[in-house]
Amino acid sequence: MRYDIEVIRKAEIELLAQMQGATSLTKKKLALDSGISRQHLGLVAKGKRNLSVKSFCDLADAFGCSATELMAKLEELMLEQIKLQTKVAADKQKSFNYINRAISDSNTLKKPPQL
Repeated sequence: MRYDIEVIRKAEIELLAQMQGATSLTKKKLALDSGISRQHLGLVAKGKRNLSVKSFCDLADAFGCSATELMAKLEELMLEQIKLQTKVAADKQKSFNYINRAISDSNTLKKPPQL
């Protein structure tokens, strides 16, 4: 399955937040333990940068888990993002259909009777 870059970014943001919360690591401590600068972690947390494979493995080590475990969590979050996007798209389509139907009904009512 191919993942959209926005799905990955949102999942990485959520992953960092969840893992930091679960381990009670501050950004400073996480930066020291992982070897990733606080600035880069901040950019990842804001969705402005993505994690490299090396950074991802370093984060897994800092969080005390394997890269495989961390990737499984990331993939779970990416799938949640896809479900959310699908739901939002379906809701938008329903809204468009409702609006188009209302416009169509309105236009039908405004047409003069044909002789």
